[in-house]
Amino acid sequence: MQTIRICAVAVSLLALQAVSLAQGNVPPVVSTGGNSGLDYRVDCNNTFVQGTAVTSVQLDGSGSFDPNGTPVTFFWHNECTGAWFDDPTSPTPVYHVDMTGSCSRDCWIALRVTSGGQTSIRGFQVFVEDATAPSLTIPQNVVGIFGDPTAVGATGFATAFDNCDPAPALVHDDVSVLPVGPGQPEERIERTWTTTDCSGRTTQGVQVIELVAPTGDVGERANLDFDPQSCPNLYTTGSAGTVDVLLLGVPSFRADRVDKLSLRMFLGSNPGVTLAPQAVFTRDLGSLGAVNYGDCNLTSLDGIKDQRLRFQKSAVDTLFALGGVQSGQTVEVMVTGRLINGKLFGTRDVVTLQ
Repeated sequence: MQTIRICAVAVSLLALQAVSLAQGNVPPVVSTGGNSGLDYRVDCNNTFVQGTAVTSVQLDGSGSFDPNGTPVTFFWHNECTGAWFDDPTSPTPVYHVDMTGSCSRDCWIALRVTSGGQTSIRGFQVFVEDATAPSLTIPQNVVGIFGDPTAVGATGFATAFDNCDPAPALVHDDVSVLPVGPGQPEERIERTWTTTDCSGRTTQGVQVIELVAPTGDVGERANLDFDPQSCPNLYTTGSAGTVDVLLLGVPSFRADRVDKLSLRMFLGSNPGVTLAPQAVFTRDLGSLGAVNYGDCNLTSLDGIKDQRLRFQKSAVDTLFALGGVQSGQTVEVMVTGRLINGKLFGTRDVVTLQ
C-alpha cells in the first residue's frame, strides 16, 4: 500500500509539472495598435513626387507581449501591391501606400510576433481614405475703376490643394450686380470659387470685385499725382517728413466737391489696407497733363481747385511694407473717396520705390 501511495504522489507531481510547463509555454499576444479595432483608418497624407502620390501610415505593434516576459520579435507581412514597410522587423514601422490615381485603398497586413519558440499571427486592414475637403486660397478682393478688366487674368487666380488628389478641379462662377444709390460702386462682382477633389468633397470661397466711378470723362481720368515734386514718381522709404498726393480737379470732376473724410489711399495689389491723409488742402495746385495713369501732370495752374492729400512718410512706408513692395519695384497706388452727393470714385498713379 505504501508503494502504491508513493507512486500516486509521483504521478501527481509529474502532472503538476506538466501543467506548469504548459502554462509557461503560452504563445505571445499580438496587438496591432489599430485605431479602429484591429484596423487602421487614416486620412490621406500624400507626398506628391514626379507624378506619384504616397501616403505614410505609422503602425504600432509595441503593445504585443509574451505573458512570461520573454522578449518578442516582429515581422509585418504586406499583402497589398504598391505598398511597403520602411522596416518590417520594427515594432513601429511606417507603412507606405501608393495612392497614385486613387482616392481610397484598403490593404491587408499580417503581424507575426515570435517569442520563446512560439509564434502568433494577427491579420488586419489599413484603410486609406480621402476624409478631408481640399483647401482653397482665393485671390484678395479687388477695388478698381469701372471699365477695368475683370477676367481672372487681371484679378487673380485661386489655388487649391488636397491631401489626396494632386489636381483637384477648380472653377469659378460670377454674379454681377449693378448697385443703385449713393455710396455704392458702379459694379460689384461676386466670384465664387469652387474646388472639388477626387472623392467629391468641395470647398468654396467668394472673391469680391468692386468697380467705382472714374474721376472724370475719358481723357481726364489720370488726375492723381503721387508726389507732384517728382516725375516720374520716385519714393524713398525710411526718410522722415511727409509726402503729398495731388488729386487734380478737371472740367468733368470737381475735386472741391469731395468729402475729405472719405479719402483713402492704398496699393492696387492690397486694397484691404488703406491709409487716410493726415491733412487735406483745397486750392488750385496744378493742371492735367497725363493721358494715361502714371503719366506726368503739370505744375501750371488752370483755375480749377484741386485737393492736396498729405501723408506721414512713416505711414506710407508701412503701407508699402504690408503690401510686400521692395526697393526697385513699381507699384500702382489708388485713391478712392466720395463726392458730397455720395458717389464713389477712384483714380490711380504709379510709384517706383528706391
